[in-house]
Amino acid sequence: MILEVEGDDVDFRRGMQYLKESGVSLEPIEQDIKRDDDKCTHCGACTAICPVGALHINHETMEVIFDSDMCTGCEFCVPICPPQAMEIHIG
Repeated sequence: MILEVEGDDVDFRRGMQYLKESGVSLEPIEQDIKRDDDKCTHCGACTAICPVGALHINHETMEVIFDSDMCTGCEFCVPICPPQAMEIHIG
């Protein structure tokens, strides 16, 4: 499961400690999903699989919009993209 957690430093640390004490294994994501705009054909296949709406269609222009700030790095879009425009970047 991928979970995005945010908050002020004190609450964040308390929350992470609670999860660890509850037996939850934590592993930070050290990768980003990027889109190669030159490869993207705006087919929309990725929009159906994106669980957080980071990939969505602008209904006025019919272009696929990728909001990298919303992306959780789940990688669902990577194998579904016909032109392979969605890429994993380890960083």
